[in-house]
Amino acid sequence: MSSYFCKRSGAIAGMLFSGLLSGVLADVRGRRYTLLFGLVCNAFVGVASALARNATELCLLRFMCGLGLGMVISGVVTLSAEISPPSCRGRFMTLVASCYTLGFLYTAFWALIIFRAGSGSWRLFMFVNAIPTICAAILAVMFVPESPRFFLSRGRLRDSVDVANTIVKRLGGDGNDLLTFEELRRYLFQAKQIGVTSFRAKEVITVNEDNLNSHEYGTLHEEIRMSLSSMSQVFTNRMYRITIPLQLTYACLTLVTGVATWWTKIFQGLELTSDAYSLSFYHTLAQIPGMMLASGLIDIVGRRRLVIIGFGGGTVTLFLFSVFANSVQAFESNTRSAVALGLACCYSICLCVGWLALDCLSTESFPTKVRSTGRGVCVATGRIAGFSIQFLYGPLINENRLGYMLGIACMFAVCGVIISYQTTDTTNVDLQDHWEGGKAVELPCDDANLTDRRYKFL
Repeated sequence: MSSYFCKRSGAIAGMLFSGLLSGVLADVRGRRYTLLFGLVCNAFVGVASALARNATELCLLRFMCGLGLGMVISGVVTLSAEISPPSCRGRFMTLVASCYTLGFLYTAFWALIIFRAGSGSWRLFMFVNAIPTICAAILAVMFVPESPRFFLSRGRLRDSVDVANTIVKRLGGDGNDLLTFEELRRYLFQAKQIGVTSFRAKEVITVNEDNLNSHEYGTLHEEIRMSLSSMSQVFTNRMYRITIPLQLTYACLTLVTGVATWWTKIFQGLELTSDAYSLSFYHTLAQIPGMMLASGLIDIVGRRRLVIIGFGGGTVTLFLFSVFANSVQAFESNTRSAVALGLACCYSICLCVGWLALDCLSTESFPTKVRSTGRGVCVATGRIAGFSIQFLYGPLINENRLGYMLGIACMFAVCGVIISYQTTDTTNVDLQDHWEGGKAVELPCDDANLTDRRYKFL
């Protein structure tokens, strides 16, 4: 138990630090850069974990795995938002984010194959889990572009034009849809005139260069100062009204999700007749209908409503599971597994819907300049809560007090329903480029044709 807890805590701690750092990194160096860095890191860690000599090395590698995973999530969520067509951004983002379900199924499948007999090589398990990450890194290098919005916010007009037109062509656009360098320069100049663009974008206009490649990155001191400034901006100019409710929502949802870390131990503690690893695999399959529900409803029902629905469903499910865990002996041995699996599947569906909707909501809530940073601050808050709650859930699992643990998680879900009402819905709202005077604003443009094409592809 202590070794399992150590490894899980190491990964969560790594994701905690990475939540803040990767958000800033994605806003300073790029979404694609952060994504690739995280994938390469996790590929190395996966292979190295299979060669670990002791528990200390394995815990350290799990910490590094958390760092890499945080970078992957930060890069891919923001990038998918900024290169998706606005009319179906919610569906595209949920489809991309829900692919973690395939990862869970892959892991659960190999756990079932390797450990079902009660023995097996954990080194082999670590190695096979690294294979998808290696494949993803190769595919990202070959096919994933950088965000044109990121390039534009950094004053890299030529790069922004090239990437935007590449995306236009991939989406089936014709020559009339292609952007030109002069159009984006005129668009950016108007933003400079009213002072809503970044100092790097202002500089590219002043020096009349295509890109700021030679000045793109300053000294380490300047980058640290910029990073701290970006992090503080999510609480200034009344942006805290967006940030704080999202932080609290992430905290509540992570506290509820903390139960999922222990599903195999929960099934074992209930003394079910079915194999715990088989039940874990089957309950992971429930994320597929959760993914389909979130993807199909997010642009219709709305982001905030889906978050509330996820919390509400989790509340009911956890309450029923708590009652079941406290009175499990009253059920016949043949029905225990079915009831436990059914409740676990409902819980999984609710969490899937809630997480996908919240990730979409948080990404769309911040302006381009601090989009990854703002989301990173919110995610880091949730991970602090997730890391801390394991020190409560772990002992309860160890003492087999499952009903108490599930009841506590149920109370966190109730709090999540209340707090999520305070968030600002972003359904059918275009991504905002800047924040001025306490509200998000669009970069101005007097060219209607350019504006239409920018909303279509950029």
